[in-house]
Amino acid sequence: MDKQRVAIVGSGTAGSASALFLSRLGHEVTLFEKVECPTATGAGVMLQPSGMQVLQELGLEEEILNSGAIVERLHATTTKDKVVLDLRYKELDQKYYGVGLHRGVLFQSLYDSVQHQNITTETGVEICEIVQSDRGDCSLISSERCEFNGFDLVVIASGARTNLREAVGIPHTVKEYPWGALWFVAKSGTEDSSNVLRQYLDSTHTMLGFLPTGKEHHNQQKLTSLFWSIRADQVDHFRANGLSQWKAKVLDLAPHARQLLDQIQSIDQLLFAPYYDVVLRRPFQGNVIFLGDAAHATSPQLGQGCNLALVDAMTFADAMSQSNTIRAAFKLYAKKRRGQIRYYQWATRFLTPFFQSNSRILGWLRDLTMGISCRIPLISKLMISTMCGFQEGLLKSSRNR
Repeated sequence: MDKQRVAIVGSGTAGSASALFLSRLGHEVTLFEKVECPTATGAGVMLQPSGMQVLQELGLEEEILNSGAIVERLHATTTKDKVVLDLRYKELDQKYYGVGLHRGVLFQSLYDSVQHQNITTETGVEICEIVQSDRGDCSLISSERCEFNGFDLVVIASGARTNLREAVGIPHTVKEYPWGALWFVAKSGTEDSSNVLRQYLDSTHTMLGFLPTGKEHHNQQKLTSLFWSIRADQVDHFRANGLSQWKAKVLDLAPHARQLLDQIQSIDQLLFAPYYDVVLRRPFQGNVIFLGDAAHATSPQLGQGCNLALVDAMTFADAMSQSNTIRAAFKLYAKKRRGQIRYYQWATRFLTPFFQSNSRILGWLRDLTMGISCRIPLISKLMISTMCGFQEGLLKSSRNR
């Protein structure tokens, strides 16, 4: 394909990674970000082997490993100490592991790399409209009515809550999950030095998680991310009740967490993260394509958001390198990504009610069957491969490609 002038909206994981890959192919890339001085907010994220493979291609693997925490195991128990999940990466292959990472570290690594490439960045510019001419070129219009003309294609990577799906007119559905999570990033103490993502469950209405989160950017202080499941419509009531009752509940589930809880002095330190389910009939419309959460946001139950976004970026660049036209590249990308995205959308929709809902029956079924499943080699390997981000269907994996 000849050199294309590419506009990318959103400097998050999918946007910055796409900018890097497309710039390497020789395309002229402009990255638009609505925040004047972009930084990432949020708790820890879990990078899986699928995402780490993309970061290796970008030359960022070593930097991420230096700031991240190696996670070797997912372990979840009930209040009665019944094991619900016990998944170890090495049971699939000794070379696999997860990486717990502060979201800001991933953002900064990608965004800093963008600044060192031949990529134009336009910050403080909120794109609210995209106009496609009959000739195929695209114009971007900002909220201040500034116009940016002459782009051959536009990549939308501005997250699950983007308004650009409506602006482009692409068929889609967006649903907010009734459940979300409160989170807090704490300085790690001595309560848990193991490389384990731990979850504590009480039926389907209570889920407490601790993710080793590595270190802050340019800081050696180790971190742990705490997650607490909560219905979105109960957040205000939770805040009105204060911290004491909640801390008592956490300590009942995880007595080792006292040092972490002592760092939470205000209810406002616990931030709420909503979940969205986004489905596009197809990921492109004309010369505009959607990547990352803008195209397929899911509940984070399987921890795949950042990983899917990274794979999106690399796969789209591969499709561009293998195609003669933008339309052909879009179709090839959609074909390559269809299986994996559909699988993880289905899997998260299926599994989320077993961990976040008001159904005691689902909680009972989960506690009865999942721990046993982890001890059945064939099922366990499917579960670990799913956790790694490799599955493209129940019987199809990208692991050996």
